[in-house]
Amino acid sequence: MKKIYIALVILILILQARLLSSDGGLGELFALQNQLKTLESSLEAQSLLNAKLAQQVKALQNDHASLETIARQTLGMVKKEEVFIKVIELKPSLLEAQSGIKKKDVVEDAP
Repeated sequence: MKKIYIALVILILILQARLLSSDGGLGELFALQNQLKTLESSLEAQSLLNAKLAQQVKALQNDHASLETIARQTLGMVKKEEVFIKVIELKPSLLEAQSGIKKKDVVEDAP
C-alpha cells in the first residue's frame, strides 16, 4: 500500500512540475494575461484615435473652412493673389559661426 502512495505522490509531483514549468503552464498563462492587458489598453487607445479621426473626417467633409485650414497648415497651400513667406530661424550656434560674435562677448562689452 505504501508503494502505491509513494507512486501517487511522485506522479502528482511530476504533474505539478510540468504544470509550473512547461509550455502551456502557469508561467505562460501569466505572461499571456499581461500581454492581453497591454493589447487591450493599446486597442482602447486606437479606438479613441479612430473616433477622433472620424470626427475630423466629418468636419472636413462638411466644413470648407476647416478643409482650408488643414490645407494651409499641412500642405502650405495659399489662395490666389496671396504671397507665402517662410520664416527660417537660425540656431544660436549657426549665428555664432557665421558672425564670429558670441552672446557672452556682447554682454561683456556692454557698459
